[in-house]
Amino acid sequence: MEKEHDELTQRKIENIRPYRFEKGKSGNPKGRKPLSIKSVCDTLKKEGYKIPKQEDIAKSYLYVLALDENKLKEIINDKEQPMLVRVVAKNVLGGKGFDIAERMIDRALGKVGQKLDITSGGEKLKQEPLTIEVIDSRSQVDERTDE
Repeated sequence: MEKEHDELTQRKIENIRPYRFEKGKSGNPKGRKPLSIKSVCDTLKKEGYKIPKQEDIAKSYLYVLALDENKLKEIINDKEQPMLVRVVAKNVLGGKGFDIAERMIDRALGKVGQKLDITSGGEKLKQEPLTIEVIDSRSQVDERTDE
């Protein structure tokens, strides 16, 4: 019985030997070429998708922040909504809602300006007028260095 099994296994191996991949050669040399980012962008453009303007993204962040919980849940489950809006809505409802809201406001409106004064202790800086002296001989250089 074991001998029959070994013979059967050997015949199967012999049957597939001509079809095995050769080492160092592709098994699908004329296979599908990978898509470039440009070709994906071109395809999406032909299908009518548009790149949102920065202003539109900022507005969508602010609108999402103004929505109640039920409306956010509705947007999350609506597969017709843009993915950015769905992801943002989901994160607002998640455990880090405040952090997400803060980041969205920063991106929509810009970070609040911070003024730091680490040089003058709050006093106005005094700028001395710049004076330039022209030295035209070696003796004048020696006189200046002796002072």
